[in-house]
Amino acid sequence: MRNPKTLLTGRLAGSAMELRDFRFLWAGQAVSAVGDQLFNVAVSLRVIESGGDAGDVGLVIGARMLATVLFALLGGVWADRVPRRRAMALADAFRMVAITVVVLGAFDTATLSLAVMTFLVGSGEAFFRPAYGGLVPSVVPEDRLLSANVWRGSMESAAAVVGPALGGVLVATVGTRVAFAVNAATFAVSLLCVLAVVEPPRERSESRSSIVEEIREGLSAVRRVRWTSAILAMTAVQTMLVVAPHLVLLPVITQEEFSGPSSYGLVIAMFSLSGFIGTVVIGRVRLKHPGTSAVIFNALFTTVPLVLLAPFSLWWVVAGYMIAGFAMMPFNTLLHTALQRQFAPSVLGRVSSVDWLCSLALLPLGLAVIGPLADAVGRTTVLVVAAVVQLGAALLVLTVPGVRDFHQEEQPAREEERPVLGDAEV
Repeated sequence: MRNPKTLLTGRLAGSAMELRDFRFLWAGQAVSAVGDQLFNVAVSLRVIESGGDAGDVGLVIGARMLATVLFALLGGVWADRVPRRRAMALADAFRMVAITVVVLGAFDTATLSLAVMTFLVGSGEAFFRPAYGGLVPSVVPEDRLLSANVWRGSMESAAAVVGPALGGVLVATVGTRVAFAVNAATFAVSLLCVLAVVEPPRERSESRSSIVEEIREGLSAVRRVRWTSAILAMTAVQTMLVVAPHLVLLPVITQEEFSGPSSYGLVIAMFSLSGFIGTVVIGRVRLKHPGTSAVIFNALFTTVPLVLLAPFSLWWVVAGYMIAGFAMMPFNTLLHTALQRQFAPSVLGRVSSVDWLCSLALLPLGLAVIGPLADAVGRTTVLVVAAVVQLGAALLVLTVPGVRDFHQEEQPAREEERPVLGDAEV
């Protein structure tokens, strides 16, 4: 394997968009990403229309998150066992059917029924994402992976602006049922685009470990690469102690200090827009030490708890969120690229699932405790802790070997850990 440092710091050989298969993959995901954002708006408003309250909204949205946490590792195993194109197509079809059932009125749209639907959608997502993470390096040459992830990150940031706006317009003009129908159609588009991708064949051995053993092999692969385990541990802690306070307290603070929903929407939109800009920029600069740069970007998210500590004006808060958005999307882009280069194709689906799980698993706990904790010790204390954790964790992880360049010569597994995977040994 070539040194990822050289590939990350050198000029791109060309845009990933020059590749037919990636164009189809990206186009499908661009439409689907807008649909995902639209879905969040539509399902939340449908709960309110049905007589639900904020707790019911949390239950429905939480069902999707619960499904992704429960099935993420299993999705990684599936992505490494079968052709990833097939796994993605089945996941898209599954989610399309789940939402179409609601559109056709096959069951009512009370809170419990909507929670079941969002759980099914989250389950499909848990199988789709690891397969996507493993498929990209199969259709994109190594020296264009950064370009591919730049396109992916910019698309996700743009969708975070366009999707909610489109969802709001659809619900206001034609109703939530039509909005769900549009969302189902986005999965159909994604499915067609995935089917148009030609996935290179992967060799498979006839022997097969159990699901539990394959999950353990994926976790072991991550653990053996010290920089990866350190970065994922950092993101898990930051998700619980920094991201959760931001999600809980931002709408409260904008409601108390400014004009409520419109101010909240402006802050989130500018965060996403700056993320789009940051992603584009990171694809055009040379980085001597990509890991160090990525961690510095991560540390800049500290601006979020700092501006919430002292919300002098709306534009002060917007500025802090724009700095954070501009920094965090490049962090994600560099991390995804490094993971795709560090790990063998045979285990990449499971590694992608571990990465995604670390970004989600502790978030429900954080969301559950932040409100009561803020009431008990004060909002200021919660935000100060968040700022210290965000900055301190980033500085601490820089001391781990391999983080500087996001690369490590992977240590061979001990004999009792050595995996027998779908293609080859790691």
